[in-house]
Amino acid sequence: DKIFLKNIISDISHQLKTPLSSLIVLNELMLNDRNMDEKTRQEFLSRSLSQLERIEWLIINLLKMARLEAGAIEFQIETIPLIQPVRKALSALDIKIKEKNQNIIINKPDTNILFNGDKDWTAEALINIIKNCIEHTPAKGDIYIHLTESPLFSRIIIKDTGEGIEKKDLPHIFKRFYKGSSSVKAESIGIGLALAKTIVESQKGTVSVKSQRGKGTEFTVTFLKGVI
Repeated sequence: DKIFLKNIISDISHQLKTPLSSLIVLNELMLNDRNMDEKTRQEFLSRSLSQLERIEWLIINLLKMARLEAGAIEFQIETIPLIQPVRKALSALDIKIKEKNQNIIINKPDTNILFNGDKDWTAEALINIIKNCIEHTPAKGDIYIHLTESPLFSRIIIKDTGEGIEKKDLPHIFKRFYKGSSSVKAESIGIGLALAKTIVESQKGTVSVKSQRGKGTEFTVTFLKGVI
């Protein structure tokens, strides 16, 4: 428990250092330059807001991960259509999808495919996976979501048409705070996929990825149905 707490505190401290340093610099510039023009001031305020949102997102998600890893979350397991957490995730990401004018194509949106799990936490995991696809897929690109099942499992496949992931990065992308060598987002924190993996595995599921540079990335989330 002591090691776990030490690691969490170390993670939070390390990740807060950069956005806090940026906020200090931006605020000092605005305080010291009383003749700063309004356009520049608005730009600095916008950048400050972006850093504050980054801090908020980081803290919220680190606390979620800490609760999950400590076993403090009680999942509400129920049998529901697999499309429900998918729809909830897409609804939360609607603004980001529209900003990039991307196409979300659900290949099998029927309600016949069921799974046993927690709708809200599963949606949380899918938000982080789909968000990663959105960020690494160009404007007007396509993101495909396919639902499938067998007697043993229910499965969600999420495939984008983005930049892909370097082969050397693939074994590490679910590690906390890992940033791939081809990451296009300098401000990326690298916790979303780690959180998604923790949520899925906490429900006895699995998440895997395959990708090829320049040809997109495919995530597969699988939930076992239990003993048949």
